[in-house]
Amino acid sequence: MIQLIKNVVGYVRISSDSQRDNTSVAEQKKRIQAYCTSQNWHLKGIFVDEAKSGSKIDERIEYAKMLEFAQDKCNQIDAIIVFKSDRIHRHLKNLLIMIEDDLQPHDIAFISVSENFDTSTPQGMLTLQMLGSFAEFERNLINERTRSGRVVTAKSGKYAGGKIPYGYAIMDGKFIINDFEAKIVREMFQMYSEGKSYGFIAKYISSYFKQSGDNPESSDANKNWSRTSICYILRNASYTGLLSYDGKKEKNQIQVKASIPAIISKQLFNKVQAMRELKRKKNA
Repeated sequence: MIQLIKNVVGYVRISSDSQRDNTSVAEQKKRIQAYCTSQNWHLKGIFVDEAKSGSKIDERIEYAKMLEFAQDKCNQIDAIIVFKSDRIHRHLKNLLIMIEDDLQPHDIAFISVSENFDTSTPQGMLTLQMLGSFAEFERNLINERTRSGRVVTAKSGKYAGGKIPYGYAIMDGKFIINDFEAKIVREMFQMYSEGKSYGFIAKYISSYFKQSGDNPESSDANKNWSRTSICYILRNASYTGLLSYDGKKEKNQIQVKASIPAIISKQLFNKVQAMRELKRKKNA
């Protein structure tokens, strides 16, 4: 049964993630208004979320207001209309959840202007699912290509993303040594190898920075070092020239030997690790 549509409400969003997938607020409004005029529908309002991510629903205030307005029986809304479906939800799963949980129980249809479908008809629902499936496939394909690119970059010994270890900087995609910070790293390893504790080293290094003032070579001139931050540095094999990359999405645990300039020797690093392990067993 085809639903008779009289009153609609519009929704517009521009993304904060990338300007490439955006159509301006003015253009989206114009297309929605023109479509409503052509169908002789009464457009009772347009809700706009500017510079909002499609994946963060709780940050889209106008989205929540739009749903509340549409679900209020007093407003007699028959459909929600958008310029394109990804303006309201980027992922098919979330779009279908909205339609099934928030719209259909209130007899509200979903209409996309540019994709030329509406869920007030069986054909519209089928089209929505087909388009959404292709969009999901395309996004997954792009993500896979991006992940593969990062893996190749990491295996070549270049910076592929993530936190840069203290003591290094990135130049032209490659790791270089920050001389001032590298000196601090060497001192940390040397002090621990001589029996100094994490706490002692943290206090000493913090005091050293305060006495040295705002050194232009250091990004942490005013930092108060902690036992945790000292421990993190002392267990990082990157300082021996071993590049590790364990992407958040890839989980590759890639390690490339001698791919970045070493700050300390492997012998000193191994000695510190042995001392750390011995200390851990004593405290267990």
